[in-house]
Amino acid sequence: MRHPEIFIGAAALAAATLAAPAFAEPGDSFQSGGTAAAAIVDPATIRRIADLRFGRFAAPSTASSIRINVDGSFNATGDVGSSTGMAQPADGRGPAQFIVEQAGNRGGTVFIPSTIVISNGSANMTVNAITGRLAVIAGNGRNRVYRLDMGGTLRINGNQAPGAYRGDFDVTVIYN
Repeated sequence: MRHPEIFIGAAALAAATLAAPAFAEPGDSFQSGGTAAAAIVDPATIRRIADLRFGRFAAPSTASSIRINVDGSFNATGDVGSSTGMAQPADGRGPAQFIVEQAGNRGGTVFIPSTIVISNGSANMTVNAITGRLAVIAGNGRNRVYRLDMGGTLRINGNQAPGAYRGDFDVTVIYN
């Protein structure tokens, strides 16, 4: 046989215990703090490691070219070939290099220029036949780090004016 008065008594005791006020000294206060945090990251970053470098050479008497390959090798055609063995600056010749970091499980496309114009202020030369190579250097899946190597062919005019030639270009990563 059940005893309903025990059940009702136990329920009343539980309700009284839960509803009982807590006693503290007047003016006592306790508080704890917390932190809310979030990190918003770009889906990718791209940063330049090295510029596209054609090195030093003498002005050729006829139109010539120097090709920098993505692997760092170079070829010279025309009169300029005879002067490519001269002493080079510390950074020498070589491809442009960029680090491309991909994150957020997103694919993307890297765009390199088709032409670059370099100038010494009054004279110009053109870089074309630009090629690129992406090599995975870290990570897996769609969270990878790539190195982009970019080469091209510098078109040198006959009797090109001496000087230090420079030109800017953009490399763009568009993510899906």
